[in-house]
Amino acid sequence: MDRFVRAALVCVSLIAILINGSAISVGAEKVASKVLFSLHVISLYTKSPDQQLAMPVEGVSKSQIADTWHVPREGDRLHEGQDIFARRGTLVLSATDGYVVRIGENSLGGQTVSVIGAGGRIYYYAHLDSYAANLSTGDHVTTQTVLGYVGNTGNAAGGPTHLHFGVYGRGGALNPLPLLTDRPEEKSSVKPAKKGRTPKGR
Repeated sequence: MDRFVRAALVCVSLIAILINGSAISVGAEKVASKVLFSLHVISLYTKSPDQQLAMPVEGVSKSQIADTWHVPREGDRLHEGQDIFARRGTLVLSATDGYVVRIGENSLGGQTVSVIGAGGRIYYYAHLDSYAANLSTGDHVTTQTVLGYVGNTGNAAGGPTHLHFGVYGRGGALNPLPLLTDRPEEKSSVKPAKKGRTPKGR
């Protein structure tokens, strides 16, 4: 009798696996994607941080940027980044190679994208009018990847359109301006993010 019960349980288990096979496969793929993404991030931490960053707003040169680092802000805050002014809808490109770690909205930055690069530095793109189509958490990006478009969301609403660009190292915020370099004259093929296998996130 015990042998019959055990055989029945095995049969029921096999049927359940066959019926739910696709769901199990999707779950395994998600776990594998998260593990792979974690390995990419760990690998970035072993590299030296970038000493030069590509200009993150298309068509803007470094000489056009007024230094807004540590300019006082309301609430006794200091501005932790650089404001790069441009027309609404101007392309916002990744300033470095890395991976998208967050896509989301907050009261100060409005629509934002965060990218992790070499050395574990975080690159923060804020006040976006909209995100690039199909951009997802976990996507690999290069300096040719479009992240979104210049806007004035968040606490910039009603003001001039611009990108707030922040750089955060292990010790806190860094002034991005000394690191920025002009992009080459030829605005060659900008492209969407390379799709990773990590599930979408906003």
